[in-house]
Amino acid sequence: MSGLTIQVNQLTETPQRFELQGGSAWWNEARDQLQEPQVPLKRAWIAPVDAYRIGARLIVRGRLSGVAELQCGRCMSNYAFLVDEALELLLEPAGSADSIPEEGIELDPEDLGIGRYAGDELHFGPVFLEILALAWPMQPRCSEGCQGLCPRCGFDRNQGSCDCDQASTSRPFAALGKLLDRARKR
Repeated sequence: MSGLTIQVNQLTETPQRFELQGGSAWWNEARDQLQEPQVPLKRAWIAPVDAYRIGARLIVRGRLSGVAELQCGRCMSNYAFLVDEALELLLEPAGSADSIPEEGIELDPEDLGIGRYAGDELHFGPVFLEILALAWPMQPRCSEGCQGLCPRCGFDRNQGSCDCDQASTSRPFAALGKLLDRARKR
């Protein structure tokens, strides 16, 4: 099965394999929600999952993987951002509004890890989006050791060193140092 849905009536007590896929059409909508409207998809978001039921509860386990092309925040070069994250859900049927008492319900610690489902199909678009939002880098970097660009000439320091005089580069807090020196002399 491809797409982002699983029909609830297909699930039995025997685990079944489903191939969930968020392709280009889904990504065009999802990247706006991630506030990354220009990020191209290099490899579709795919999650092979095993899904089954235990009574009325549903269990879904697998991994979400895919590749997007990000721009490094230091050197501005494009790089492949690989996502490979676990996808694990424990779902139970959502009660109707009539079955919830006015004072609400009390949750046990075990209940905090349980999601709810209603209807005849499970849609995994929001699940994919949540996993991606948590895995997405706040400051994209092509590598941990990225040297970035020279602030004077813009040369990519990962490619070597530039001809700028490093010694004459002003320190950002040099003026504060001068003020501190004056205060000490008084």
